[in-house]
Amino acid sequence: MHPRRTKIVATLGPATDTPGTLDQLIAAGMDCARINCSHGTADDLRRRATELREAAERSGRPVSLLFDLQGPKLRLSGDTVERTLAPGDRVVFCGNGNVPEPDAVRVAFDGFCELVTDRSELVIGDGVPRLITEAVDGEKVVARALSPGRLQPNKGINVTYARPSLPAITEKDMADLDVAVEMGADFVALSFVRNGIDMIRLVEFLEERGSYARTIAKIEKIEAYEHLDEILAASHGIMVARGDYGVEAGFARVPLMQKDTIYRATQAGKLVITATQMFESMINAPEPTRAEAADVANAVIDGTSAVMLSAETSIGSYPVQAVLAMSDIAIVAEESSVIRGGHEPDIGGTAAAVMHAAITLADDIDAVAVVVPTTSGGTARACAKYRRRRPIIALAHDVRVANQLALEWGVRPATIDYLESVDGLIDEALIRARDLAELEPGGLAVLTAGPQSGSIGATNLIVLRHIPPP
Repeated sequence: MHPRRTKIVATLGPATDTPGTLDQLIAAGMDCARINCSHGTADDLRRRATELREAAERSGRPVSLLFDLQGPKLRLSGDTVERTLAPGDRVVFCGNGNVPEPDAVRVAFDGFCELVTDRSELVIGDGVPRLITEAVDGEKVVARALSPGRLQPNKGINVTYARPSLPAITEKDMADLDVAVEMGADFVALSFVRNGIDMIRLVEFLEERGSYARTIAKIEKIEAYEHLDEILAASHGIMVARGDYGVEAGFARVPLMQKDTIYRATQAGKLVITATQMFESMINAPEPTRAEAADVANAVIDGTSAVMLSAETSIGSYPVQAVLAMSDIAIVAEESSVIRGGHEPDIGGTAAAVMHAAITLADDIDAVAVVVPTTSGGTARACAKYRRRRPIIALAHDVRVANQLALEWGVRPATIDYLESVDGLIDEALIRARDLAELEPGGLAVLTAGPQSGSIGATNLIVLRHIPPP
């Protein structure tokens, strides 16, 4: 297994559909495959999920599967007349239904005008043109252009500070969610999250369907960043989705938002993925730019759990090279004297105290690894949040848990059978860890366990053992 601690998420798409490509992506270092529900039919989603599971099985190592729901994406109607706006130009927008003025621009959503508030800005496409709301009058919204740009059919439109009447989870999302549950998704990400309630609803929908998928909140709206603490509390992890956030807030605000979000997520002990345009040039070029390399390295040094590739692997010409390049940059960046974001100790409960003690002990004796047999994955995640450099060998009793742990910083997951005795579990765990991470026999390892094999949330034992010979 690779020594890299920061994980890599790669988006599947037409570029990864060719035979053998998924195997190459996994060999190159892909830890999690993202399926973007904004593109493709339900059958496409199923096929890619199935092919990913088959490739992971061939590789002999766990790989996470992430379904990314589209969310309530607003678009200009298909009959929009193309035109270029100059700063100061007046534009009337309306929703589906009656057109209040002959030249009004229709948005393909019935309740569009009800979404817009006096604080709202309307942002088209990737950020231009940007318009300020001047008046909301029944069936129309009057806005004034702040920056130049073109209005075009089917272009996306973002409404900042929108009223909460826009559904967080649309009918399309519900259909895609059913597919995600059917295919056994390890993670489900929700787009355009505004607050913690949006994530609570997603959790409820997953529980209703009997899914154990963990939830990822995409931070891409101004409101989401303003409600970050409550979103963190309601989610298993977050994604710094820089594209749409940059559209809403302006590109200049993205860097500090990213750093602050990574820090607050790591301090909350939550998974954090940094995403969007990390290797944009590699859609068409075999190497990233130097600026892109620095971008990835800075996210790694800030302590992000994972970095993500989007179009670079889904439609790009060099998907495997993109994963290889990202892996190389992350490995070198992890040589930094400081990896930020390590969780400050705030011991809450016996199990958390035990895991903190295990991590500290491993540092004190310079252990070759921390070996964590786990039923739910909680003990491995508790170790990962401290961002220590030595490997965390997580041995899960359930393949699903091992797949989920593949996305956690510094964790090298595998499976291990249930054993009746704790002593038997320890002996087998040391052998599995030795073979998995190629640990030198004789090295000291720190191993944690519960009072009996398979117990959840009951870790109360720390053992020091030498790695056994083959």
